[in-house]
Amino acid sequence: MLFKTDTLFGHVIEDTDDGPVYQDDGSKVDGDNPRPCLGCKVKIQHGEQDPCIANLPGTLNACCGHGRERTPVSKGLAGYVALRDGRTFRFSGTVGGEAVRAAVDLAIADKELPEGFVFDEEKMWWYGLTDAQVAYVHANTRRAIFEVVREVTAGKLPDDSYLTSDSPWWPGLDDDQKSACWAALGGMMSALAAEAREKA
Repeated sequence: MLFKTDTLFGHVIEDTDDGPVYQDDGSKVDGDNPRPCLGCKVKIQHGEQDPCIANLPGTLNACCGHGRERTPVSKGLAGYVALRDGRTFRFSGTVGGEAVRAAVDLAIADKELPEGFVFDEEKMWWYGLTDAQVAYVHANTRRAIFEVVREVTAGKLPDDSYLTSDSPWWPGLDDDQKSACWAALGGMMSALAAEAREKA
């Protein structure tokens, strides 16, 4: 888990000495057999698209919000759609898949979003990049994260093996350090995109 408290398909989970547990009843989280989505009650596996909004047109990333109004960590709206053109909009995770699909259709047609759907002021890092520049960002993201974590930890973490492994960036960091890194990731991706414009 990245933070001590998070969600898994809408269910609030907590990290404990014995591993992650569901906050509502303390039962252990089985990563291979997670609870169904809190919103639509459909079972989803990690890496699968949310069934209620699968295959959204013109979309790079999306989350239905899994029945939650807001996230327990950031307190922001739980659902989002990141469009391929670099725009992102957010919404309550209680609106349902049909409403999200309708909002995507309106966004792609450059029409006003329905009430409760709000565009982010800033565009995503890939806005205006060529395919080669996006590939450059992807190829260099691990290096950039390494630099952020090294800065936050005054050079103590992670060790150099991080650059050639598949391990996540947060082991060994306390929640304050994780939060500092998380807050820096947006700026990191923007800087990496600027680097890609110069080099790729």
